[in-house]
Amino acid sequence: MAAYNGERFIKQQIDSILCQLNSEDELIISDDGSTDKTLEIINSIQDNRIKVFNHEKENSHKDEYSSFRYATFNFENAIKNAKGDYIFLTDQDDLWLKDKVKKCLELFKTYDCVVHNYQVIDENGNVIKNQFWNKNPLHKSLFMNVLDNHFRGCCMEFKTSFLKEILPFDKDIIGHDYWIGSLLSYFGKVYYEMEPLMQYRSYTGTVSAYKKTSLAYKLHHRYYLYKSVLKRIKQIKNQGKNENE
Repeated sequence: MAAYNGERFIKQQIDSILCQLNSEDELIISDDGSTDKTLEIINSIQDNRIKVFNHEKENSHKDEYSSFRYATFNFENAIKNAKGDYIFLTDQDDLWLKDKVKKCLELFKTYDCVVHNYQVIDENGNVIKNQFWNKNPLHKSLFMNVLDNHFRGCCMEFKTSFLKEILPFDKDIIGHDYWIGSLLSYFGKVYYEMEPLMQYRSYTGTVSAYKKTSLAYKLHHRYYLYKSVLKRIKQIKNQGKNENE
Protein backbone atom coordinates (compact mmCIF):
# COMPACT_ATOMS: atom_id res chain seq x y z
CA MET A 1 0.00 0.00 0.00
CA ALA A 2 1.19 3.47 -0.88
CA ALA A 3 -0.07 6.01 1.64
CA TYR A 4 -0.19 9.79 1.74
CA ASN A 5 -2.60 11.89 3.81
CA GLY A 6 -5.15 9.09 3.79
CA GLU A 7 -6.70 9.60 7.24
CA ARG A 8 -10.23 9.67 5.84
CA PHE A 9 -10.46 6.10 4.53
CA ILE A 10 -7.27 4.19 5.38
CA LYS A 11 -8.67 2.50 8.51
CA GLN A 12 -11.57 1.00 6.54
CA GLN A 13 -9.21 -0.26 3.86
CA ILE A 14 -6.77 -1.80 6.33
CA ASP A 15 -9.64 -3.57 8.12
CA SER A 16 -10.87 -5.04 4.82
CA ILE A 17 -7.37 -6.41 4.17
CA LEU A 18 -6.26 -7.75 7.54
CA CYS A 19 -9.31 -9.98 7.96
CA GLN A 20 -8.18 -11.90 4.85
CA LEU A 21 -4.55 -12.40 5.87
CA ASN A 22 -3.01 -15.18 7.91
CA SER A 23 -0.38 -14.84 10.62
CA GLU A 24 2.50 -15.22 8.14
CA ASP A 25 1.28 -12.49 5.79
CA GLU A 26 2.29 -8.85 5.94
CA LEU A 27 0.77 -5.51 5.03
CA ILE A 28 3.56 -3.27 3.76
CA ILE A 29 2.69 0.43 3.91
CA SER A 30 5.02 3.00 2.36
CA ASP A 31 4.20 6.51 3.53
CA ASP A 32 5.13 9.52 1.41
CA GLY A 33 5.45 11.99 4.27
CA SER A 34 1.85 12.30 5.46
CA THR A 35 1.07 15.47 7.41
CA ASP A 36 -2.36 14.41 8.66
CA LYS A 37 -3.26 11.57 11.07
CA THR A 38 -2.48 8.73 8.63
CA LEU A 39 0.47 7.33 10.58
CA GLU A 40 -1.31 7.82 13.90
CA ILE A 41 -4.26 5.78 12.63
CA ILE A 42 -2.00 3.02 11.28
CA ASN A 43 -0.05 2.77 14.54
CA SER A 44 -3.25 2.67 16.59
CA ILE A 45 -4.27 -0.61 14.93
CA GLN A 46 -1.38 -2.42 16.65
CA ASP A 47 -1.13 -5.42 14.36
CA ASN A 48 2.36 -6.90 13.95
CA ARG A 49 1.56 -7.87 10.36
CA ILE A 50 1.61 -4.14 9.47
CA LYS A 51 5.06 -2.83 8.54
CA VAL A 52 5.45 0.87 7.81
CA PHE A 53 8.27 2.33 5.73
CA ASN A 54 8.98 5.98 5.07
CA HIS A 55 9.55 7.15 1.51
CA GLU A 56 11.28 10.39 0.64
CA LYS A 57 9.75 12.11 -2.38
CA GLU A 58 11.95 12.68 -5.37
CA ASN A 59 11.51 16.29 -6.51
CA SER A 60 13.66 16.17 -9.64
CA HIS A 61 10.51 16.05 -11.81
CA LYS A 62 8.46 18.82 -10.27
CA ASP A 63 5.61 19.51 -12.66
CA GLU A 64 1.82 19.25 -12.92
CA TYR A 65 2.02 15.44 -12.99
CA SER A 66 4.25 15.08 -9.94
CA SER A 67 1.48 13.43 -7.90
CA PHE A 68 1.46 10.50 -10.31
CA ARG A 69 5.23 10.07 -9.98
CA TYR A 70 5.11 10.39 -6.19
CA ALA A 71 2.57 7.57 -6.00
CA THR A 72 4.50 5.44 -8.51
CA PHE A 73 7.79 5.48 -6.61
CA ASN A 74 6.03 5.24 -3.26
CA PHE A 75 4.68 1.92 -4.54
CA GLU A 76 8.16 0.92 -5.67
CA ASN A 77 9.41 1.50 -2.13
CA ALA A 78 6.65 -0.71 -0.74
CA ILE A 79 7.37 -3.47 -3.27
CA LYS A 80 11.10 -3.41 -2.48
CA ASN A 81 10.33 -4.09 1.17
CA ALA A 82 7.89 -6.96 0.59
CA LYS A 83 9.04 -10.45 1.58
CA GLY A 84 6.12 -12.69 0.65
CA ASP A 85 5.65 -14.99 -2.33
CA TYR A 86 2.85 -12.85 -3.78
CA ILE A 87 2.36 -9.09 -3.94
CA PHE A 88 -1.09 -7.54 -3.86
CA LEU A 89 -1.10 -3.84 -4.77
CA THR A 90 -3.62 -1.66 -2.97
CA ASP A 91 -4.59 1.97 -2.62
CA GLN A 92 -5.31 3.59 0.73
CA ASP A 93 -8.92 4.53 0.11
CA ASP A 94 -10.57 1.50 -1.50
CA LEU A 95 -12.11 -1.64 0.02
CA TRP A 96 -11.33 -5.30 -0.59
CA LEU A 97 -14.31 -7.57 -1.07
CA LYS A 98 -14.63 -10.80 0.86
CA ASP A 99 -12.42 -13.72 -0.27
CA LYS A 100 -10.29 -11.58 -2.63
CA VAL A 101 -7.08 -13.13 -1.30
CA LYS A 102 -8.47 -16.67 -1.28
CA LYS A 103 -9.66 -16.43 -4.89
CA CYS A 104 -6.42 -14.90 -6.14
CA LEU A 105 -4.27 -17.52 -4.41
CA GLU A 106 -6.27 -20.22 -6.16
CA LEU A 107 -5.63 -18.52 -9.53
CA PHE A 108 -1.90 -18.32 -8.75
CA LYS A 109 -1.77 -22.09 -9.07
CA THR A 110 -2.09 -21.51 -12.84
CA TYR A 111 -1.11 -17.89 -13.49
CA ASP A 112 1.73 -15.51 -12.63
CA CYS A 113 -0.30 -12.33 -12.48
CA VAL A 114 -3.97 -11.79 -11.66
CA VAL A 115 -5.88 -8.67 -12.67
CA HIS A 116 -9.51 -8.44 -11.66
CA ASN A 117 -12.69 -6.46 -12.15
CA TYR A 118 -13.98 -3.99 -9.58
CA GLN A 119 -17.01 -2.14 -8.33
CA VAL A 120 -17.06 1.65 -8.18
CA ILE A 121 -18.22 3.32 -4.96
CA ASP A 122 -18.57 6.95 -3.94
CA GLU A 123 -16.96 8.59 -0.91
CA ASN A 124 -19.80 7.32 1.30
CA GLY A 125 -19.40 3.71 0.18
CA ASN A 126 -22.47 3.66 -2.08
CA VAL A 127 -22.07 1.45 -5.15
CA ILE A 128 -22.10 3.55 -8.33
CA LYS A 129 -21.28 0.71 -10.71
CA ASN A 130 -21.51 -2.95 -9.75
CA GLN A 131 -19.05 -4.18 -12.39
CA PHE A 132 -16.76 -1.79 -14.26
CA TRP A 133 -15.81 -4.06 -17.18
CA ASN A 134 -18.24 -6.28 -19.09
CA LYS A 135 -15.45 -8.07 -20.96
CA ASN A 136 -11.72 -8.65 -20.54
CA PRO A 137 -10.05 -5.24 -21.16
CA LEU A 138 -6.53 -6.62 -21.55
CA HIS A 139 -4.88 -7.38 -24.87
CA LYS A 140 -2.74 -10.23 -26.17
CA SER A 141 0.00 -8.08 -27.68
CA LEU A 142 2.50 -5.98 -25.75
CA PHE A 143 2.01 -3.01 -28.08
CA MET A 144 -1.75 -2.89 -27.53
CA ASN A 145 -1.37 -3.34 -23.76
CA VAL A 146 0.82 -0.22 -23.77
CA LEU A 147 -1.31 1.80 -26.19
CA ASP A 148 -4.65 0.83 -24.63
CA ASN A 149 -3.51 0.15 -21.09
CA HIS A 150 -6.09 -1.04 -18.56
CA PHE A 151 -3.83 -2.34 -15.81
CA ARG A 152 -5.24 -0.72 -12.67
CA GLY A 153 -2.78 -1.16 -9.84
CA CYS A 154 -5.33 -1.65 -7.08
CA CYS A 155 -6.64 -4.66 -9.04
CA MET A 156 -3.27 -6.35 -9.61
CA GLU A 157 -1.48 -9.21 -7.90
CA PHE A 158 1.67 -10.99 -9.03
CA LYS A 159 4.36 -13.45 -7.96
CA THR A 160 7.49 -11.96 -6.42
CA SER A 161 9.56 -14.20 -8.67
CA PHE A 162 8.99 -11.52 -11.34
CA LEU A 163 10.55 -8.69 -9.33
CA LYS A 164 13.77 -9.08 -11.30
CA GLU A 165 11.85 -8.02 -14.41
CA ILE A 166 10.07 -5.00 -12.95
CA LEU A 167 12.64 -3.57 -10.48
CA PRO A 168 13.97 -1.01 -10.49
CA PHE A 169 11.25 1.09 -12.09
CA ASP A 170 12.34 3.21 -15.02
CA LYS A 171 13.08 6.61 -13.44
CA ASP A 172 10.78 8.63 -15.72
CA ILE A 173 7.60 6.53 -15.79
CA ILE A 174 4.46 7.99 -14.19
CA GLY A 175 2.41 4.82 -13.80
CA HIS A 176 3.62 1.87 -11.70
CA ASP A 177 0.66 -0.22 -12.84
CA TYR A 178 1.25 0.49 -16.54
CA TRP A 179 4.91 -0.46 -16.12
CA ILE A 180 4.30 -3.64 -14.13
CA GLY A 181 1.34 -4.77 -16.22
CA SER A 182 3.13 -4.27 -19.53
CA LEU A 183 6.20 -6.23 -18.43
CA LEU A 184 4.21 -9.05 -16.85
CA SER A 185 2.06 -9.36 -19.97
CA TYR A 186 5.30 -10.11 -21.83
CA PHE A 187 7.23 -12.22 -19.34
CA GLY A 188 4.41 -13.89 -17.39
CA LYS A 189 1.06 -15.57 -17.69
CA VAL A 190 -1.64 -13.00 -16.94
CA TYR A 191 -5.27 -13.80 -16.14
CA TYR A 192 -8.18 -11.36 -15.99
CA GLU A 193 -10.84 -12.28 -13.44
CA MET A 194 -14.23 -10.85 -14.42
CA GLU A 195 -15.63 -11.07 -10.91
CA PRO A 196 -15.17 -7.79 -8.99
CA LEU A 197 -12.86 -8.45 -6.03
CA MET A 198 -12.58 -4.91 -4.67
CA GLN A 199 -14.41 -1.59 -4.48
CA TYR A 200 -12.70 1.38 -6.10
CA ARG A 201 -13.58 4.63 -4.37
CA SER A 202 -14.17 7.45 -6.86
CA TYR A 203 -14.15 10.97 -5.43
CA THR A 204 -12.40 14.29 -5.83
CA GLY A 205 -9.03 14.10 -4.13
CA THR A 206 -7.66 10.81 -5.44
CA VAL A 207 -4.42 10.84 -7.41
CA SER A 208 -6.23 9.41 -10.44
CA ALA A 209 -8.70 12.30 -10.29
CA TYR A 210 -5.95 14.84 -9.86
CA LYS A 211 -5.40 15.69 -13.49
CA LYS A 212 -7.30 15.06 -16.69
CA THR A 213 -4.46 14.54 -19.12
CA SER A 214 -4.57 15.76 -22.70
CA LEU A 215 -4.51 13.39 -25.67
CA ALA A 216 -1.05 14.69 -26.62
CA TYR A 217 0.28 13.93 -23.15
CA LYS A 218 -1.29 10.46 -23.13
CA LEU A 219 0.30 9.63 -26.47
CA HIS A 220 3.65 10.99 -25.31
CA HIS A 221 3.44 8.90 -22.13
CA ARG A 222 2.47 5.75 -24.05
CA TYR A 223 5.33 6.28 -26.49
CA TYR A 224 7.84 6.70 -23.69
CA LEU A 225 6.41 3.74 -21.79
CA TYR A 226 6.68 1.51 -24.86
CA LYS A 227 10.32 2.51 -25.43
CA SER A 228 11.13 1.94 -21.74
CA VAL A 229 9.43 -1.46 -21.66
CA LEU A 230 11.24 -2.59 -24.83
CA LYS A 231 14.53 -1.42 -23.33
CA ARG A 232 13.91 -3.42 -20.15
CA ILE A 233 12.92 -6.52 -22.17
CA LYS A 234 16.17 -6.27 -24.14
CA GLN A 235 18.17 -5.92 -20.91
CA ILE A 236 16.53 -9.00 -19.40
CA LYS A 237 17.13 -11.05 -22.54
CA ASN A 238 20.79 -10.01 -22.75
CA GLN A 239 21.23 -10.80 -19.07
CA GLY A 240 19.81 -14.26 -19.67
CA LYS A 241 22.18 -14.84 -22.58
CA ASN A 242 25.18 -13.80 -20.51
CA GLU A 243 24.16 -16.12 -17.67
CA ASN A 244 23.89 -19.04 -20.08
CA GLU A 245 27.29 -18.49 -21.67
